[in-house]
Order: sequence, then structure tokens, then C-alpha cells
Amino acid sequence: MINKELVELQKGCNSTGVIIQNEDIRELKSKILIVSNCNIDKLLKIFKENISSKKYDYFVIEEIDKINIDEQDKYYQIVKDREFCGYRLPEDIIIVFTVKNKETLKNISQKLYNLCVVAF
Repeated sequence: MINKELVELQKGCNSTGVIIQNEDIRELKSKILIVSNCNIDKLLKIFKENISSKKYDYFVIEEIDKINIDEQDKYYQIVKDREFCGYRLPEDIIIVFTVKNKETLKNISQKLYNLCVVAF
């Protein structure tokens, strides 16, 4: 079960992400939702079309635990710099990653995991 207060405390925190369970996505309103295994072109399109033009509360990357550690690096940079290819995330948007359960937390790279708060 999602710890909504802990998630909301991350608003405005630079270089911080939140990890929740997949099924808890439905509790987050006003979100941009992407699948973690999307390619760079798709991710860039999302940043161009959504991040800069509309207000969202959450930037959700689904199933981070299902992609390999090398692929997770692109998300590490987004959390660390709050930017992707020159497009900056708004200060008040919360970066959220989803995992299947606590067991699959071990599939997240240490580098990325160290920038995240587990909120379940």
C-alpha cells in the first residue's frame, strides 16, 4: 500500500525519486505515465509534448524492475539532473518509479536506488 504522505513530501526535492508498487499507480492523479522499456525517441517525444506544455503532479516510470541496469541509467540521469535532452522537469513534479513488490527492489541499480525513497 502506497504511503501517500511520503510521496508528497518529495515535491520540490531535487535529485529524488519515489518507488511504489505497480498497482498503486491508480492513486496518483494528474500524471504522465511511461513504460520503463520505452526507447530514447519515445522518451524525448514525451518530454517535448507533455513536460513543457502541461502541468502534471507525477512523472511515472512503470516497471523499472523489469529492465536491465544499463537501461536504467537514462532514468538515473533524469532523477539526478531533473532534465532530459535539454527539457527540464518542473520543480514541483514528483518522479515515481514502480516495481512489482519489495522482492523486485533488488533489480534496481544501486545508483538509481540511492536517489529514491521507497513509499510502500
